[in-house]
Amino acid sequence: MTSTKLVADTVWGCLQAPAKLGERHRERGFNLTPVAFFPRRLPCSFWVIIPKGFVALVNRHGRYVGIWTAGFHWAPPYMSVSHLIPTQYTVYDIPVKECPTQDNVMVTIDVAIIFRVMTEDEKCVYNFCYRLGPDKLDKMLRAFQEEAIRGMVRKRKYNEIYDLMDLDHDKQLDATKRDLNDTFHDYGVHISSLAVTNVHLPHDFAETMAEETIWGTRDTFNKLQQKYKLKGIEIKEVEAKTMAEETIWGTRDTFNKLQQKYKLKGIEIKEVEAKSRQKAQEDLAKFTAEKDSEIASKQKNFAKVEAETAKEIAEITEQQKADVLSIDADSKLLVAQINSKRDIKTSKIRQQGQAEADKVRIEANTYVALRQAEAQKIIKENGAKCTQLNASAEAEAATQCAAQRKYAEKMRALQQLRSLAMNDSVCITGNHKDNIMAQWIAFSREANVFGAGSQLFGK
Repeated sequence: MTSTKLVADTVWGCLQAPAKLGERHRERGFNLTPVAFFPRRLPCSFWVIIPKGFVALVNRHGRYVGIWTAGFHWAPPYMSVSHLIPTQYTVYDIPVKECPTQDNVMVTIDVAIIFRVMTEDEKCVYNFCYRLGPDKLDKMLRAFQEEAIRGMVRKRKYNEIYDLMDLDHDKQLDATKRDLNDTFHDYGVHISSLAVTNVHLPHDFAETMAEETIWGTRDTFNKLQQKYKLKGIEIKEVEAKTMAEETIWGTRDTFNKLQQKYKLKGIEIKEVEAKSRQKAQEDLAKFTAEKDSEIASKQKNFAKVEAETAKEIAEITEQQKADVLSIDADSKLLVAQINSKRDIKTSKIRQQGQAEADKVRIEANTYVALRQAEAQKIIKENGAKCTQLNASAEAEAATQCAAQRKYAEKMRALQQLRSLAMNDSVCITGNHKDNIMAQWIAFSREANVFGAGSQLFGK
């Protein structure tokens, strides 16, 4: 028997789990049997489909929030499925090797355990996923089962080992199953069946069991043979001690009778040995046939369970495909409806926005025109006021600047006189009847006195 190893497998999407559950993989002599899955999905998806025959543990932002049953579920990116647990039964095979019996015979016991995770209880599913897990369950089942089987085998002799295969009459197997359920109940695991599927004895002891019934007859034969030899020694001693012929012949006659009886007994023993050997072979063949029949029945039941499991997996797969197609069609229809509503709302919002924008633009242009007109009016009014103020200022300044204008007029006259005075080509005379030459000489002297004569008279 190949041993089973419980594992957790990673799948891309929850819908891949049923196909993975039906696959068989071998690694290092173990049949890998998945009892939990770690599903992955795209970060931009908004829904999750849980296949039939599974329950899912759901996290929000990495924190556990509950379980989802089979079906379609809305799942935003911050929602994730941490574990996917099958609801069906799992067969766990384990051979327990080198088990010593009560008479120290090493035997190998093949044990099959059928269990399932109690998915109907949320607390049990949580304990199985976060407190136990497939790896710890495999190790605990292996250790606990080996200890229990070795304890049962140790209490039996090697010729009683085949009684372990009769589950209906072995109360100790039922007690072992109860102990297993008491141990794993807190972790959400229920053991529904525990059976010994096969027993492997050493070859020598198997042959010994076939010849065990012959040893009683052989013991009787050996005792008779020993008695015959002792009688022969007694006869020889009698022959050596007595010379009487009658005694010798009487003893020989007794010896011959014993010899004849010995030969007859030998023939009888051989016949009994042949019959006993034949009967032992028939009993062994009958026992082997019964156990083979029981093994075939167990294997038939096991094959039936596998066939039913494969059938359920196939039905689940087909139902899953139909559900996926239905959900896909519904989701496409829903998406189309949502897109249509979105387009209608978008068009309506765009039209409303355009109308409001035109209205706001018209109101803005009207407001700007009104404000510009008011500004032009204010500008004109202010211009008129400025003109009036300028006129008033000029009228008021006309009276106040008369002296200034008179002063400017006098300055202009003086400037004109100075220009005439600075002009060497001009000579000014008057009507006071003075002598021009005398005045010129007088002016020339005065100019020399002040040092300006050369400039005044051109010297």
